[in-house]
Amino acid sequence: MTIRQRGITLGILLFFSLTALSDGLSLPNPEEIPHYEIALDVDFTGGTFSGVERIKFVNTTGEKLEEVFFRLYPNASAIYGDGLLNVEEVLLNGDVVETSTFMDETILMVALPSPLEDAETISLELRFNGRPAVWGSPGGTSSHVGYGIYAASTRTMTLASFYPILAVYDEEGWNIDPVYEIGDPVFSTIATYSVSVTTEPGLAVLTSGRLMNQELNEERCSYQFAGEGMRDFIITLGKGYTQCIEHVGAVALRTSFFPEHAQAGQIAMAHAKAAITLYEQLFGPFAYDELDLVEVPLERAAGVEYPGLILIAEGYSDNPYDRFFDIIVSHETAHQWFYAVVGNDVIEEPWLDEAFATFASLLFLEETCGVEVARTTIADWQASYRSTCARHPELSVTSPLYRFPDAATYNAFVYYGGALFLDEVRRTIGDPAFFAALSAYYHDLAFQVACAFDLLWHLEEACACDLSEVFSSYLNPQEKN
Repeated sequence: MTIRQRGITLGILLFFSLTALSDGLSLPNPEEIPHYEIALDVDFTGGTFSGVERIKFVNTTGEKLEEVFFRLYPNASAIYGDGLLNVEEVLLNGDVVETSTFMDETILMVALPSPLEDAETISLELRFNGRPAVWGSPGGTSSHVGYGIYAASTRTMTLASFYPILAVYDEEGWNIDPVYEIGDPVFSTIATYSVSVTTEPGLAVLTSGRLMNQELNEERCSYQFAGEGMRDFIITLGKGYTQCIEHVGAVALRTSFFPEHAQAGQIAMAHAKAAITLYEQLFGPFAYDELDLVEVPLERAAGVEYPGLILIAEGYSDNPYDRFFDIIVSHETAHQWFYAVVGNDVIEEPWLDEAFATFASLLFLEETCGVEVARTTIADWQASYRSTCARHPELSVTSPLYRFPDAATYNAFVYYGGALFLDEVRRTIGDPAFFAALSAYYHDLAFQVACAFDLLWHLEEACACDLSEVFSSYLNPQEKN
């Protein structure tokens, strides 16, 4: 989600030292990872932006490429609302190249003047502008389209997917699926980011990356951020936040909540600290050196995850003592392991990250509230899953996103059914083998795109047993063509 004026150049954008990655997690070859340089100018008051993106990437497909595809996710109103993202022009070596958009302008095709050979590097410059959806006033009722992840209110501007994102190329070619009305839309590989944001004074500017430098004055303020090993990059701006910073080991945690929800911010901080401590013990190290928890207005979503930053819905901060608030924070924190580090195709296999995050929130409840509370929660999930299975025998936990008719059905299978599968495997093979498998899976697939086979292999490898019966009871699709 986006903002910037065309006159700003990227010449001032420096490559600072990048956000540190934890020991024990290694990136693929840095030379093969896309590098984004983005300069963004945000008109917070006017609710618009413009920017320049320079992206450098290597053709690792093994094929000649005659075109390159980018995703313009904010043009999908069902998820992002009625904002827009417009690419003004694309340049290669200073020359404008031919482009076209399709699928409701959510896909940008860049035609290359000559084929890009395998292992060849290319640098493109994309000039873009846009505006997020206009959101309601604090405390007011609203019926907006979208989640609120690309939206401007009187106090906040939330800019998810604000820039052209390089599409994923795999063995089937370019992944250019439509954006559906439910679930998560963004499927992307890891990249390195260097991002500058210029905006008016008096705003908190919070991003996926680490703040490396800032220049503040009475008229305009400039911030420079860097991030490494990130699947995407979000920017949130807000005024009037109450902020707090604490640490879990080397990880800096920052909460940004509105003054009337300061208590919720304190509770969110405590939950995030406990969750990171637990997940590091069970899965492996937290990958980045900081995590932001930011309160914003959302609809149809209680929280949304991004690398290094979590959005928490303003409406749920009214009652932070509710058990569901515990689940929101612990679930979204778990996505820093499963989605941010271990990626997956969120269209074809959405259960891989959502099942893990849901199951991790169960582990969090077990640790902080006791086994009885955790088992009561999973009993509720089981009731929802079973009743939905009865209504939809053609679906399974592993069904792709586009097969689910609505959000409730999607949640019952992907969130609850997937978590139930992991819980049953845990009880079948025991904690030592189970958590050894998850830790190995996390380390082995770090910063890659995992598939179901990777997970199932690690589970059977850890227990040296045959889990086909458990697998088939949850994961074998019975879908009708």
